[in-house]
Amino acid sequence: MQMRQHAIRGPVAAAALAAPLVGMAGQEPVGRHEIAVTEARLSELRRTDELIDALERNDELVLASRTPDRYLSERVHESFRQYHAGVPVVGGGISRQLAGGVTVSIFGTLHEGIDVDTTPLVPGDDALALIAEQTGAGPATVGTPTLVILPTLFDTHVLAWRMPMTDRQTYYLDAHGGRIVHAESNVVEQAASVGVGAGIQGQRKKLSTSEAGGQYRAYDRLRPAETVTLDMRHDEDRADFLIEDPAGVWRPSDVASDPDNDWTDTAVVDAHAYAGFTYDYLALEQGWNGVDGRNGRLMIMVNIGLDFANAFWIPPPFGPEGTGQVGFGQWPDGVPLVAADIVAHEIMHGVTYHSVSRRTGEGLGGVWRFPGPAEFTLPGGFTARCGESYTYPEGWVPPVLTGLSFSFLCNEEGRLGLFAAHGGAVNEALSDVIGTAVEFMLHEPATGPLRADYLNGEDTGVWIRRMDDPGSVPLRSAFPIDLRYPDASSGMVWFLAETFEFRDRPFIEFSRIGTVDGGRTLTWLPTWGYGGVHWNSTILSHAFYLAVEGGRNRTTGLTVEGVGGANRRDIERAFFRAMTDLMPSSPSVFQAAGVVIQSAADLFGTGSAAYQAIGQAMVAVGLVRPATE
Repeated sequence: MQMRQHAIRGPVAAAALAAPLVGMAGQEPVGRHEIAVTEARLSELRRTDELIDALERNDELVLASRTPDRYLSERVHESFRQYHAGVPVVGGGISRQLAGGVTVSIFGTLHEGIDVDTTPLVPGDDALALIAEQTGAGPATVGTPTLVILPTLFDTHVLAWRMPMTDRQTYYLDAHGGRIVHAESNVVEQAASVGVGAGIQGQRKKLSTSEAGGQYRAYDRLRPAETVTLDMRHDEDRADFLIEDPAGVWRPSDVASDPDNDWTDTAVVDAHAYAGFTYDYLALEQGWNGVDGRNGRLMIMVNIGLDFANAFWIPPPFGPEGTGQVGFGQWPDGVPLVAADIVAHEIMHGVTYHSVSRRTGEGLGGVWRFPGPAEFTLPGGFTARCGESYTYPEGWVPPVLTGLSFSFLCNEEGRLGLFAAHGGAVNEALSDVIGTAVEFMLHEPATGPLRADYLNGEDTGVWIRRMDDPGSVPLRSAFPIDLRYPDASSGMVWFLAETFEFRDRPFIEFSRIGTVDGGRTLTWLPTWGYGGVHWNSTILSHAFYLAVEGGRNRTTGLTVEGVGGANRRDIERAFFRAMTDLMPSSPSVFQAAGVVIQSAADLFGTGSAAYQAIGQAMVAVGLVRPATE
């Protein structure tokens, strides 16, 4: 089809579909089979169990790990990774739970219809050189690229070399054509003596420190997992070097220090102290030892840069020891992003990475989709269609893409695809859950500073999201359209996708055009190139709130009884175990809801208050259908 060139102009308030949308949010894509079966559907569970055994015999599923349950002595968890002709399939895998050798639940994703020649035409050494040439970045590890089969957004498949690079991206290079076909960010963003110090709210707290050469250092050797807090003193070049460069090794002079062990740097005080409290929560309440579950050292970075208003977790091979790290910046007014729930949130990202990748061989990820219309029209006359090309004006996309032609990604039937990064939303939701859990462990749920509540980051002076009432928070307060964080799946944010030709390679990103009403209308969104992971996380985290506190979901009108604050630990444990023991590597938010319900059934039984509350909450937010349907 011949493409015509159009220019996209400024944002407008709303959009109307030119044709009714076929399909619905959560519809399973062709070519990708999502599995979520439990003992509630026993015959289907047995059939799926036999399928897994058959695929294992044919080497299409390979056992990646077999681990005992940390809570239930008779339970074992098996994780299988999908292979095609001896090459691993990105995002393909199964998590199977057994009790006394009998399967009780299966969750995961299988990619079907793979027809790829698995003989690379580009050797691995050449692939690394091509990735470096096309990105301008160096390798982030001394290792070599890994050969994988990469499913595209529409589930065609590419044999690709995968390699993390020093720009904090992992790239996939077509092993037949020699061009980068996909990139993904590795940054998950947002935040032996005892000293004392005042944090961001002025309260004094104890710090586990070490003394050397007449200086006290933020180096916790008292807990089984050492914690080292590095003070970058706003030297962003030094911070980048330690994060990105394989040769970046931290020095004693990088460690935050104080001459008398009475600390005054609020960023250091709260980051270091709350990291220790998060370790205590994980160990005492969840039986999880440190960020990696094995009491490995945790590296923290503060005072990264005056303009760095974010917090993050970055996994191996990045960080000053190649083992990952967390980092905390500051708001423009200078307040560090080191509230208890932010620190615990970022550390939980590390727990998620280590637990899921250790079981499945991959970190948590995955994009879900459903088919949109063949074309749509926004007020003002702009009509977008499959097969046509467009350009963005200055200021709408990164400067290197301004003026470049792009087209919207469509399926073989000529329908525009609507996408959302579900794995990232599940990741963010669980980090908010554990961030809040740590806050409730530390503070009484009263009024004033340092209170336990369901707002995220409020102790920094700016709260980011809220789990009790997500819809009260605008997605972007400065944007003229009244878009809100969703509290139910019907309000999930879905994005069109755009494909550019950039540096002689295809570049695909989420559009700033999408839907927040299940595809009935399309609208402009506040941000380009974003998969909605923080926005959509509030659906699952709101379910957590309802399961604990009870209440009415404002969108669906459904009411949840809740277990009450005295029993919140049961809900926390069900969510945490769901992630660390059961979650497959590429879940949808719908599948994740089922995993949490299964976790509650395993821990407390189907007649328990926790199981009933979590089930009601998932129904109330639209992630699970009522049993009567």
